[in-house]
Amino acid sequence: MRHSYLSVLGKPFFSIGGQVHNSSAYPIGRKGNPQYEEDSERSFESVKAIGGNTIAVPICWDAFEPEEGAYNAGYVHTVIDNIRRHGLHGTLLWFGTWKNGQMEYTPSWVKKDRERFPRVLCKDGTQTTVLSPHSRRNLEQDAKAFRAFMEILREYDGKQGTILAVQVENEPGFYAPTRRDFSGAGTEAFQAQVPEEIRQLARTDCGAIHQSWVKNGSREQGNWKEMFGAFGAELCSAWAVARYIDEIAAGGKEIYDIFMYTNVWMDRNSDYGWNLAGLEYPCGGAVSKSLPLWHCACGHLDAVCPDIYEQNPDAVRKAYGIYEKEEQGWPLYVPESGLTSVNAACMFDAVGRHNAIGYHVFGIESCLDSDGKLKESAEPVMHSFAMLTAASGLLLPGSGVQERYSFFQSMGQDSAFMEIGRRRCRISYAGVGADYAGWVPFDYHHGKESGGDAFRVPVSLNEETARGLLFRMSEDEFYLVGHKVRLFFTGEEPDDGSIPLSWMNGQHLAHSMEFLCLEEGHFEEGKFVTDRVRSGDEARHGIWAQYDCGVVHFILGK
Repeated sequence: MRHSYLSVLGKPFFSIGGQVHNSSAYPIGRKGNPQYEEDSERSFESVKAIGGNTIAVPICWDAFEPEEGAYNAGYVHTVIDNIRRHGLHGTLLWFGTWKNGQMEYTPSWVKKDRERFPRVLCKDGTQTTVLSPHSRRNLEQDAKAFRAFMEILREYDGKQGTILAVQVENEPGFYAPTRRDFSGAGTEAFQAQVPEEIRQLARTDCGAIHQSWVKNGSREQGNWKEMFGAFGAELCSAWAVARYIDEIAAGGKEIYDIFMYTNVWMDRNSDYGWNLAGLEYPCGGAVSKSLPLWHCACGHLDAVCPDIYEQNPDAVRKAYGIYEKEEQGWPLYVPESGLTSVNAACMFDAVGRHNAIGYHVFGIESCLDSDGKLKESAEPVMHSFAMLTAASGLLLPGSGVQERYSFFQSMGQDSAFMEIGRRRCRISYAGVGADYAGWVPFDYHHGKESGGDAFRVPVSLNEETARGLLFRMSEDEFYLVGHKVRLFFTGEEPDDGSIPLSWMNGQHLAHSMEFLCLEEGHFEEGKFVTDRVRSGDEARHGIWAQYDCGVVHFILGK
């Protein structure tokens, strides 16, 4: 049975954090060199500056097994020790056969022995810099090292739970000018009958696999080319890569049953460019058009996860929907994403609408400037992490939340509307509105709304946008985290066509909102603790939230 969430010693844990740059794993895993220690500290301070609770660190096969059969347990221990010393949790990323569709992190003794460890071949016989997924020797050597790593991890951390998850390979597939391996083993696999699991998938899937099958005659059996035409080569490669990774994961889980996943260099939802495997993304990876095949092949993975770097908000949100298949047992977890304002806003859709179990940004050291201070460009992500941290207790199983709502501002958008139960809710992103007269305060911690551009409608994707999460606990009780937002609620809408007089004027509508409770606070061991109570001026102009307000708790009157 797959894990459906990340956990610490069996207790659900919502992970937000940063993945270090690829080569940061070497200094984090070594001792005694001042430069290594300085670089290592930079990684950890970056995660703390952005407000993360988790750091994602590669475990590089070449550093773990520099000589065949000689496993460097001290390297793994030192990585975990550093994570513990900084009071964080970690995910460890196995950079083995694949890293970004290549084989950079394989040991030199593997790279040198091309006969024993064969490469993917192009049609003209050119050897690529990618190990063949059709080679048992390649798989068995990687799996052997991975099992050794998992044994060390279990013995060193199984009772402490510092490490939340293990990534099996990194953005697998072959980033090379071919869509299949033209070696003898690769050609044999391509010409073999398509497995029954995939034939059944072709009949039932509603995506690219089914469409390609129909386009090529809806054959009941045949080889990859016969059943899927030009798409068959990519599907054959995907089947080989997915089964390769699943076998490695299966061996690791026999030793230590921790959350395991693989990540994806995406095909941009199949919506951009030439959409060519091998040239625009690694062929054989779990891209949008091949994802159902991966789900079919990978019974030992807990998640197949998108690495999201898109700057089009619509493309980002579409990717969440593609990779979140909770009803099929596949949760959404984003292990890599950009340090951008777009990502800072869109992650609220991942969490609010798609129940993401964790969210990480990549290249975490890049969030700091040369003086070690957080860059202005990284502040939106820090703001989002602060809000998700405050609400983390509401994002976990057993929180008692009846319904979860997410909202975020698009370019030029000044407000949004939602129906919540029997009430209407206006979410204002630009203050209270042009028709609203008088002085409108936050509190003395945040100053006056009218004194600057805190609620200016953004016109560029580089600008920070408003966003938030609303949690409904019962008909009238809610929790809110948000930034640059004000919420206005009405009572029940009349069904006789009339409009209540108090709705005729925005100022009166806001004043007519009756609160049984309006307060800011935080959660401790699952219980809400009040930090500030709002009333009077601070409660007459909508339910407002900024990223540093913690959680706003309110109960609406009838």
